[in-house]
Amino acid sequence: MKIQHILFLFVLISCSQNTKEKKETIVKAKDVVDFVIDSPKKVDDVSFDKIISEIKTKETPLIDSTNFDNFKEIDIYNKQEIEALKLEKVYPNFYKEGYNYKATASYKIEFSKEFHSIVLTILKGEHEMESVLINYDLNGNIIDSKVISYDEIAEGLFKIETKIEKNKITINYTEWTDEKHQLTDIYEVKANGELTFISEEEIMINNVIKQLGLTKQKIKTDLLTYVIFGDSKESIIVIPEIVDEGEHYFELNSHILIVDSTTGDIKHRYFESYKNNNWASDAVKLERIRIDTAHYIVAENRRAFGVSVFFYGSSHANPYSNETISLFVKSGSALKNILKNYDVINSRGEWDTNCAGEFTDIKSILIMSKEKTNGYFNILVKSKITESKAYINENGDCDSKDKITAETAVLKFNGKTYE
Repeated sequence: MKIQHILFLFVLISCSQNTKEKKETIVKAKDVVDFVIDSPKKVDDVSFDKIISEIKTKETPLIDSTNFDNFKEIDIYNKQEIEALKLEKVYPNFYKEGYNYKATASYKIEFSKEFHSIVLTILKGEHEMESVLINYDLNGNIIDSKVISYDEIAEGLFKIETKIEKNKITINYTEWTDEKHQLTDIYEVKANGELTFISEEEIMINNVIKQLGLTKQKIKTDLLTYVIFGDSKESIIVIPEIVDEGEHYFELNSHILIVDSTTGDIKHRYFESYKNNNWASDAVKLERIRIDTAHYIVAENRRAFGVSVFFYGSSHANPYSNETISLFVKSGSALKNILKNYDVINSRGEWDTNCAGEFTDIKSILIMSKEKTNGYFNILVKSKITESKAYINENGDCDSKDKITAETAVLKFNGKTYE
């Protein structure tokens, strides 16, 4: 009878343990944060690699909108794991009295095999929760981090959620005060694991380059230029495409575009080959490309814009610089070139590199006339011509004499271009 009583107690205890295990499973399925907070994980062997290996991987694209309603993880990291993940570098107040921070893993993302990317959920007391994306190098050192989602119970006035894609994250910030306010930041995930902010301008330009079927490696980015045209709805972009490039030498195709400022969609375009546009740099260096949005009103309700290209020579004994302007107007889905490579700066000279020499400098401005030819207003070209002569005077000093004259020319539209 005693043996039967012992067996009965053994069976009862076993049943009780099974019931307890079932109850824990149910609690896990209910997304209850209170249980999470009171359930620290016990780990005997703690290492960064071990922690990383135990986190599940999620595929992109995905949207992270961590909040108290969908929180499911139950394993809270202990102090050794916090140290292994170096979380106090991201959250310096992690163990300070009154903050009551707790952390648990959410998932991994494979942006690259050259670094680790994990998303951790951070409980900040009882009323705040956020997810943070942390990129680590292969040795477990933090490269960069960014909070990608946030939720709060108390006020509920502020929320963050993020779309994670192959090589970028788009963070949406929402604030409810007197009314709903939204702000979006986009970060590129660089090959070295850094998270680099991308401006709206960069996003638009990248979109335009993609529409052209080009890559950034094919663009002379230091000469790429962009301005808002007329109003904020349209922008002008000049994209110089590299055809050939060597040391101190390059040739460029020209892509001149009007795009939607919001979407980056190309609305009007003009293309010219390096064979015809004179966009080449060698002994005479192509230094700058600039968009000119002066009010070139060439006809009623018809406004042109200019693209200026500046060159300078590398010879010290024979200085040279030149700037030309080309004018463009909309024509259906295209752009029409109505004035091509017209000189607005032309400066040249020859001297002995000490003092004596002669120089000529011509600077011109374009002014729209009230007179018309073939439906387009004439263009007045007013030029200031400075001729200088440098010499050694009787005191042995370098001196110069300038002769300044002015000229006016008229450009008329022949039905296709100004000449």
